[in-house]
Amino acid sequence: MSYSTIAKTELCGINPESDCCRLAEAYGLMLYSKLLSEGHDSYATDNRAIAVLMSETAASVCGVYADVLTFPQSGKGGSKYVVKIPNAGQKKIICAHFAGAGRGILDKDCCVDAFLRGVFLVCGTITEPMKDYHMEFLAGSERKCDILCDTLGRIGIQGHKLERSGRWLIYIKDADEIIRLMKHMGASYAAQHIEQTRSFRDFRNYANRRVNCDQANIDRTLSASEQQRAAIRRLIKDRGFEGIPPELREIAKLRLENPEMSLRDLSENLSEPISRSGVNHRLKKLMELAEETHTPTQKEKNRKQVDDKK
Repeated sequence: MSYSTIAKTELCGINPESDCCRLAEAYGLMLYSKLLSEGHDSYATDNRAIAVLMSETAASVCGVYADVLTFPQSGKGGSKYVVKIPNAGQKKIICAHFAGAGRGILDKDCCVDAFLRGVFLVCGTITEPMKDYHMEFLAGSERKCDILCDTLGRIGIQGHKLERSGRWLIYIKDADEIIRLMKHMGASYAAQHIEQTRSFRDFRNYANRRVNCDQANIDRTLSASEQQRAAIRRLIKDRGFEGIPPELREIAKLRLENPEMSLRDLSENLSEPISRSGVNHRLKKLMELAEETHTPTQKEKNRKQVDDKK
């Protein structure tokens, strides 16, 4: 069962307490299911609870008894449920009930929540929050998008309007706004699931950043260590180990034998521990000595040029 289905099933269990909220929810259901549009007398859904709610709402609010037809879905499994208005006369009754509805139905805050609940049930989807924070309303027309955007704005939520393949929709990507909207509509369990999932995702992302940071530090340590060990090996080759200044021999030997050690580890393993900066200073000194020893003098350069000419 998808997360959208879980959320919608929870919302279908809400029974508006007042007539005004029942009317507002019915308006959202009828308007965004296209049952108020010319040429549309049915609405199809995979969720039986939504189909039953729409049929019951049409009866209790509009006095129209819509049929709920069940059709098996070949290949997909499960069934499709179609809410069917019996005839043109019944369709006119529903349309007349909401003619010129406008903002009058949405004057109260509680009615705004009920309206949004009805809209989400018939044209909304929400992605599983473990994958992404994304909520979408397939409004169908730009006018309906504008109505929905204005209504969302009343509860402080910004809907983003978009035309996709000739169809207009509203989407919300902000997790806080999605949670707030779910709570306004009455989907407390679904909102709690998003909050818990977000906490888990935040912790997982933090842990991943720490692992990546630790790995980056290890990589930097090993890279610097390899450069230091190469310099020490050059010094030993050119001068011999005894040719290294006495105060640098212990750190040189320790670094050669322990490429993975950090500066702190090196400082703690010296016979007389020193600070990390002290260890770093000695290692830099070893690299400078190796560079000086390995860099040919001007006399050697001139001799090489003469040899090359010969």
